[in-house]
Amino acid sequence: MELTAEDQERCNALFKNEPLESKHIMNKYVKRTAQIMKRARPDPVDNECFLCFDIYPLNFKYSTVLCCLCGVMHQFYYVLYMNVIEDTKMEHLSQFMCDLLANLISAEIPLLTSFKLKFVLCRDNPINKNVLKIFSESEITSKIYTTYPFIRETNVLRQSQIHNPYVQLAWLEIMQGNIQQSNINEIFQKHRDVANAKEDPVLKLFVEDFHNLAKDLLQSRFLVNLRLCTMERLDLFEQVIRAHLKTYKDRATTRLFLFELLRALLHIYDL
Repeated sequence: MELTAEDQERCNALFKNEPLESKHIMNKYVKRTAQIMKRARPDPVDNECFLCFDIYPLNFKYSTVLCCLCGVMHQFYYVLYMNVIEDTKMEHLSQFMCDLLANLISAEIPLLTSFKLKFVLCRDNPINKNVLKIFSESEITSKIYTTYPFIRETNVLRQSQIHNPYVQLAWLEIMQGNIQQSNINEIFQKHRDVANAKEDPVLKLFVEDFHNLAKDLLQSRFLVNLRLCTMERLDLFEQVIRAHLKTYKDRATTRLFLFELLRALLHIYDL
């Protein structure tokens, strides 16, 4: 991405003038609720969104926690929370993520009155399985867990598309096709039957999760397309981070430096 002189000046001003309290700098995190609040679109349907989160390793010592709002039917992608953590000092990472999600969903997202949260999406990995287990069993967060669908996007399913024609067809019809009240039951029952016949638990979970999601979305519109309901936008931003980190792979990098680098990328890419 090539920045013009005007772009550089604008990004530099935004970076320097971003309101940060001492606790943000000390703990290397930002919450960007106020910035996102200004970016709502006129049509409420365009502001329907999902929260996706990930823990992405930056190097052998540090990782970043990213929590983002993504449009369900619109391409928008906003980073709501970013933190740089030192891996060895996070003894209770799953509990930290539970507390963070609870805070974002119960305290921050309600401030975004023009945005409507529809579901929460994360990768299907051991850390997130534990996070969701704690989240669903805790008295403090169990009500949130039953209010919103929590969906684990499985990389196994995506990777097996190349070799598995049943998965290819399910992904094509469910994630790329148009779903309406007139065809929703037929589409999902067909792939549910295949998952049961092939005894494929990964495909079965995918069908059930996205069937429930499609039913919910159809309550506010006559047609849904789930192609944007993936981790793809977060994947792309993580690729951007990785590309910029290559410049510093042979240098000693501090937690503060990485925090400032990621914060700069948020402004450069208008996230």
